[in-house]
Amino acid sequence: MKKFLCRLLLLLLVFAAGVAGTAFLLNSETTDDRSDMNNPVLPEVMIDVGGIYANRMYGYAQEMQADFTRDSVTPLDTSKELKFVINGYDTKVSSLAYEIRTSDGMKVLENRKIKNLGEEDGYLTASMTVNSSLRVNQEYSMQITLETSKGTAYYYTRVVSRSGLNVDQYVKFVKSFYEKSMDKAYAEDLTSYLEPVDTGASANYNDVNINSTFNQISWGSLSPQIYKKGIPVIKDINETTASISLEYQIMARDGDSAPEIYDVTEFYRMRYTSSRIMLLDFERSASQVFDENNIKISQDGLLLGVRSRDVEYMTNETAGVAAFVQEGDLWSFGPEDGKTIRIFSFRRDEGDFRDARNQHNIKIIRVEDNGDVDFVLYGYMNRGLREGYSGLCVYHYSSDQNVVEEKVFIPTTESYEFLKEDLGTLSYVSKNNQLFLLFSGKLYRVDIDKGDFQVMEEQINPSQFVVSDTNAHAAWTIQEGENAGCIKEIQFDTLDTRILTGAAGQSVKPVGFMNEDLVYGVVMDGDALTDDDGHVTEGIHTLRIEGFDGEIKKEYHQEGLYITNVTIGSTLMEFELSAKQGNTYVVQKNDNIMNNKKAGETQAEVELVSNSRTGTQVRLSFSSAPEVEEALVVYAKMKSGDENKIVLDTQVPQDEIYYVYAKGGLDSTFTDPGQAVKHADDLAGVVLNRAQQYVWERGNKKTKITLNIEDVPEVMRTGSMDLAALQQGMGDQGTVIDLSGCTLDSVLYEVSAQRPVIAKTGNNTSVVIIGYDEYNTWLYDPATGETQPYGMNDSTALFEKAGNIFVSYIENIKDPT
Repeated sequence: MKKFLCRLLLLLLVFAAGVAGTAFLLNSETTDDRSDMNNPVLPEVMIDVGGIYANRMYGYAQEMQADFTRDSVTPLDTSKELKFVINGYDTKVSSLAYEIRTSDGMKVLENRKIKNLGEEDGYLTASMTVNSSLRVNQEYSMQITLETSKGTAYYYTRVVSRSGLNVDQYVKFVKSFYEKSMDKAYAEDLTSYLEPVDTGASANYNDVNINSTFNQISWGSLSPQIYKKGIPVIKDINETTASISLEYQIMARDGDSAPEIYDVTEFYRMRYTSSRIMLLDFERSASQVFDENNIKISQDGLLLGVRSRDVEYMTNETAGVAAFVQEGDLWSFGPEDGKTIRIFSFRRDEGDFRDARNQHNIKIIRVEDNGDVDFVLYGYMNRGLREGYSGLCVYHYSSDQNVVEEKVFIPTTESYEFLKEDLGTLSYVSKNNQLFLLFSGKLYRVDIDKGDFQVMEEQINPSQFVVSDTNAHAAWTIQEGENAGCIKEIQFDTLDTRILTGAAGQSVKPVGFMNEDLVYGVVMDGDALTDDDGHVTEGIHTLRIEGFDGEIKKEYHQEGLYITNVTIGSTLMEFELSAKQGNTYVVQKNDNIMNNKKAGETQAEVELVSNSRTGTQVRLSFSSAPEVEEALVVYAKMKSGDENKIVLDTQVPQDEIYYVYAKGGLDSTFTDPGQAVKHADDLAGVVLNRAQQYVWERGNKKTKITLNIEDVPEVMRTGSMDLAALQQGMGDQGTVIDLSGCTLDSVLYEVSAQRPVIAKTGNNTSVVIIGYDEYNTWLYDPATGETQPYGMNDSTALFEKAGNIFVSYIENIKDPT
């Protein structure tokens, strides 16, 4: 009996242990869903340019809005032949299809599917010839679709038909330039392209340009090697110039032989001549990838290395934890214990360019005392559950669990460079999990917990929308209804709002925020002046800084002077004091208002330090020195969640918008074409309209041209300066554009593009510019019907005296047949 009882007890123990073990395993499988992100699976697509790969395209998981995806421009020569190169990595590709569409993506002009893909140097290839009759100098959208073992992937570029572009020479030059700069001996060949100005300042590898010294161009004593090769991306190209950007990675060694990885972005603007390529502009920015191999902590703070001094960072109230963003990665650092956590990153230890692509941004929303961090990620998703999507993710990092959890995901159909225009203005998560976004002129409130949303305000003018540094407050000018023209301010954490209205004979306009206090201007009736070029300037009579409770913190006014051109920085608000002179404001002097934020409230700040090997570096310093010098590095895990997708109406309204592209990407957008041209001229860029037509290009102007007056639209021959009458007369033939304020040299581009320009010459007189050469303009006089040459210098003086008032038009697109 005793043996039987022992055996029975043993069996019971084994059974209990088995049940407990099984339960533990099952519980682990169902509740411990922490993991790393999946590796990227979408292939890359490139084009072959004379044996050199160019225009690397990354895959999208959904079809994109064609007029809001302009990552590259693919030129077509007279042969109209293209060769695609596909790097599938570990993903099988079964076919490639392409569509050429009108620039707005609405109509397909040509499509084809290629099933039999070739192979070359380990890549798949597909060759095609465009059969459609494309308009010269007009961009068209090309969507490339790959059918893969992982699903369908979409790729986008712009195709433009132009002759005599010398594309292969430009691409070859860029590849040679960046490779030679790595070796001092070969780099000597580059000196003839530079225009060095030695300022005596220490090297700054985050800001190198055509005026930098040979030592800076050739990386000084950094002695780097190419870590991941770059692929040239054509941004703009015409018969005269080309703009190409290049992204690659280099590796250097610090004093302890630890590896340092740098993301490098270069921009080239070139002109081709029969003897050589001329380098018109060159810019390089190198930013160090923050990595556990080279974390340096000292009494002075945490060294971030070579990077921009514009650091996105935030501390909790006690500065016990600081979160910061570097090269698309989010880290946190504890000065007391040295705990350094990589909260979020797309990068892999042995990754490729797909996970290193930096077409996203992170905005830190909140850092709690326990180390929890709320943040918003927006842009292109390199890998993981959302790979290939463009959109916005809200994340919460739990310090206790060391886990990042996705709270909501909002996909969009516009690329990152357009997306950041909106989300860079406002993306805030309140303490009760409400997400606030400014998207396409609408203010959204998204309930993260419930997964629904509402539109709080529509038809917001982004130029009249301001937010505080923390994004906790916003204010804007109401466009419609009984309160039109008033300011509406909101406190997002409480959803409380207030309306600010001007007194009789006054209006109010939002200017910005200092701390969480609204800065707005009081404008008296009659103080909004319209100058000769049609631009309105509002002279502010009084500036007020006012708390949300209505308490006026400061009021500023100077008798007889008006406040213009206000800019608000983190520590200072600067502005001009101007006097009325006719229908314009003339600056008399400058003044400023200091930020009253106490210095003691700043728990951390950015400092610049110099190093003989790496040049200028950036350091994050703290009010109290770190207590340790050794970092404890921790990597957070991702928590897979439910389908937290919310779809908003992010379709951009069909308003007339002018895009300025410069330095390798979208720089800004304008509703005023004249302002867009002036800005592009300053940056040596280009201007495109919503239909992706070239409104203006720097440097792409014929040396001489004369239009046939009979080919000029009849209404343009009248020389009228009445924009409404001109547009009515043009009908659907074209869209009238006001280029007032531009220089004569700039508007002659329109004549070069065979568009006449009406120019004001006096109070009630005007001419039509229909031609020019090196010495003269050719002016048609509507009063006499005669065309006469007029000296170039005299023409410049004549039009300047009349205020540089110019009007032209852009022909409306007609689909090719």
